[in-house]
Amino acid sequence: MDRGLNPLIWQRRHLVTWAMLSVAGAVGGLVFAWFRSPFSRLGGLDPTLILGWLHYPQTYLPYVAAGAITAAMAYYAADLLTGAR
Repeated sequence: MDRGLNPLIWQRRHLVTWAMLSVAGAVGGLVFAWFRSPFSRLGGLDPTLILGWLHYPQTYLPYVAAGAITAAMAYYAADLLTGAR
């Protein structure tokens, strides 16, 4: 078994990159969820509407999770396919 496939033994720089891309994917999912919500159609980027919308996590949490998982799996697949180790 290739030891490079196990994320538990990756070097710190690979783990930090993986975590940063996961956070970026989560933020991307949050932005995507905002533009799909009816709140964004009311006032665009009004901060009070955004803060009010954040009180309803059931509307955006699936998008945040999907964005984070997609970004993490994309990094893992790219690392696996390029043979960076």
